[in-house]
Amino acid sequence: MTTILMIKTEIQNLYARYEKIVRPSARGVFAFVLLLMINDRIGYMTRLDNVFIVLLASVLCGLLPMGFTAFVCALFLVAHVSSLSIEVAGVLLAVLLCMFLLYLRLCGSKQYIVLLLTPLAFVLHIPYVMPLVVGVAGGMSSAIAVSLGVVTYYYLSYIVENAAAITAISDNDSLEKISTAISGLVSNEEMWIMAVIFLLVGVVVYLICRTSIDYGWMIAVVSAALLNAILNILAVLSFEIELSLVELLVETAVSALIAMLVTFLMRGLDYSRAEKVQFEDDEYYYYVKAVPKMHVTTASRTVKRINSPRNRR
Repeated sequence: MTTILMIKTEIQNLYARYEKIVRPSARGVFAFVLLLMINDRIGYMTRLDNVFIVLLASVLCGLLPMGFTAFVCALFLVAHVSSLSIEVAGVLLAVLLCMFLLYLRLCGSKQYIVLLLTPLAFVLHIPYVMPLVVGVAGGMSSAIAVSLGVVTYYYLSYIVENAAAITAISDNDSLEKISTAISGLVSNEEMWIMAVIFLLVGVVVYLICRTSIDYGWMIAVVSAALLNAILNILAVLSFEIELSLVELLVETAVSALIAMLVTFLMRGLDYSRAEKVQFEDDEYYYYVKAVPKMHVTTASRTVKRINSPRNRR
């Protein structure tokens, strides 16, 4: 544990020293990974599947706020789907606009990273880490952002899985293409069930972390991971969702371990030194529980050079 805290302190010191370089670089690398993933999994427009275009877009994303990264990713998605079908691309554009407007209304404009990370977590087979982490590090709005990310992933997966059926529809039958695209959003039970499960799990983590119990963040992650497994099993039994039980348990366990590590690094608390304080003013009487954060001072090395005096002639 001491080693982990020392590594955390070193990372914090490096980040504070090189923040002006680290932040844009991290945004650029993150955008580069997302755009490569979009080109690899959707990639209907071959002209966008160019490393120089991806690099240029990533550099711009690194220099501008995270909202611009979300805009560029949405632009790539719509452009790729437009090569498959203009009508489906129009429906996707309308869905993304509604999601962004809803997101800005409910979540604000500073948490786009949650919306972007959720589909990436699905691709990496650790989707359940998102509601567990954002419940601790974020809040209710972050749980909503995770649900919107779930909708984005499932709807794009529907488009990819039904690409052959969409292209088989005659170009003159635009209404049928639009109907197929809308049915993938409205009639996709698995998508909406997973979105609700992720929302509930994130809210449970957030509510438990808001309590003053000792090791609340650890209890929150473990409880929410169990809740996630139970809700997914119930969804499989009730709605005939295709999901491997072994895969569910493994992904939930891995996500819980990652969430516990992340939350420990973000909110490592020393409950052995917790204090309860009472004080009052003219209008209220306060009961406060103060829990200090874990800190480890890194050893600083100083090199002292001693030069022996030279004999002068």
